[in-house]
Amino acid sequence: MAVSRVCREWLGRTALRSGRRPVLAVAGGGHNGADSLVALRDLVSLGYSGEAFVVVEEANRQSPALLREIDRLRRMEVPVRFPSEGGGRHRISHAGLIIDGILGTGFRGELPEDLLRLVEAMNQSAASGIPVVSVDIPSGVDGRTGAVGRSAVRAATTVTFGAPKWGLLVDPGTRYAGEIRLSRIGFPSALLEGGSGSCLTIREAMGLLPRRYPEIHKGQAGHVLIAGGSFGKAGAPLLAARGALRAGAGLVTLLWDRDLSGYSNAFPEVMGRFFNPSNPDPGAIRGTFEGIDAMGCGPGLPDDEGTRILMETLLSGFPGPVVADAGTFSLFAGRPERVAELRGGKKLVLTPHPGELGRFLGVGTPEVLKEPLDMALSGARKANGVLLLKGARTLVVDAAGRHYVNLTGDPVMAGAGMGDVLTGMIAAFLGQGMEPFEAACLGAFIHGAAGERLGRGSSRGRLASELADEIPGLLSDWEPLSDPPPLPEEEPLTLWPVRPPAGGNR
Repeated sequence: MAVSRVCREWLGRTALRSGRRPVLAVAGGGHNGADSLVALRDLVSLGYSGEAFVVVEEANRQSPALLREIDRLRRMEVPVRFPSEGGGRHRISHAGLIIDGILGTGFRGELPEDLLRLVEAMNQSAASGIPVVSVDIPSGVDGRTGAVGRSAVRAATTVTFGAPKWGLLVDPGTRYAGEIRLSRIGFPSALLEGGSGSCLTIREAMGLLPRRYPEIHKGQAGHVLIAGGSFGKAGAPLLAARGALRAGAGLVTLLWDRDLSGYSNAFPEVMGRFFNPSNPDPGAIRGTFEGIDAMGCGPGLPDDEGTRILMETLLSGFPGPVVADAGTFSLFAGRPERVAELRGGKKLVLTPHPGELGRFLGVGTPEVLKEPLDMALSGARKANGVLLLKGARTLVVDAAGRHYVNLTGDPVMAGAGMGDVLTGMIAAFLGQGMEPFEAACLGAFIHGAAGERLGRGSSRGRLASELADEIPGLLSDWEPLSDPPPLPEEEPLTLWPVRPPAGGNR
């Protein structure tokens, strides 16, 4: 029924009614195929023209549910055809809307040749403007990993059931899913408890955001120390500081070379503490920790002996939570266990991009891109912390195996300094008392949402400082949602693209 509702939305947009191009359900031999036929039956009962193409021969069908639905369609005089009758590609090219029910979440590997040809025909129709609605997951996408072989169905909308599938949310599977809609279909609440994988909706994100009470003052909103910078890269720690302040930190102090302090003249809200980059004094560095609630370190630091002394002192000596970025991964290349040793179990968030994670683990970037979740988990376990792997689908993992996929973001974020802003944001949330995993997830969500907001005006050429400046307005719009009500009445719920709830500010 959820699939049927989504199909009706598409049919309403394209003004397709009975007597025009039919709805075509392309059904496999299992339960996904039966689901597609149920949706077709509902649409036909409402007056739409429809037909079914079952991709396995009648004698080879295995699912009793599929048999039942074929019989029901025949009694309604809906045409049901099989490969031996031919014409499958012709029907696909002449449909008004296609329901993809060929394969489900159990698919692994490569599509067989006969299905590959059907999928390619469906994708050609999709490219010509015929909407494809996939049942649970686009056929050809691995539901566990998001892997795709030679091809998979490119859906306009995927209607998934119970809970989202990991393979729908991560690359490359997410590129085939189109809009992702979740139908809860009445799963018992106990069945949805626990689990190690997650994503966030806007309401859930706002439920995590630290509360602000009327009597709060700057000292209670977290004091963040940002350690970084070098000649030629003085902007990196300034962008991290901007991210921290825009995310709600009450105080931000830069720990950097005194000779760089002139760069902060245009940023009067930031304070300064200093170290000698050529000969850092560990005792003096530890003296800068007084009054600090959380730290971000690494942005703009060079890979040299002075940085090694600085970073080892920061990681080992600071008792509060640390976000380590940028220079961290070159300094400890191939030695993630050294970071764990220095932290000694104290709270840690690492924020590499794929190239930095490869350097950190001593592997190539292609290996990280091939198995991003496994590589991120390996880094988190070896460093004994939370690891945020940046990307179009940012991942957050911890040493215990929890993993989060972020659904917000925009191509306009492909620019210098965006990751520095994120480092500061996460440090701000840590400074306000959040736990590392939740702070990293919330930081990624709001950072991506601010990028989406920034991208509404243009597709390129926007600045990281502009993204940081979008954050207060975004949170102001969303904060009324910080008391999550019961699950939204909308059915199915839109998971991606992430949108404010109906009636909320946009």
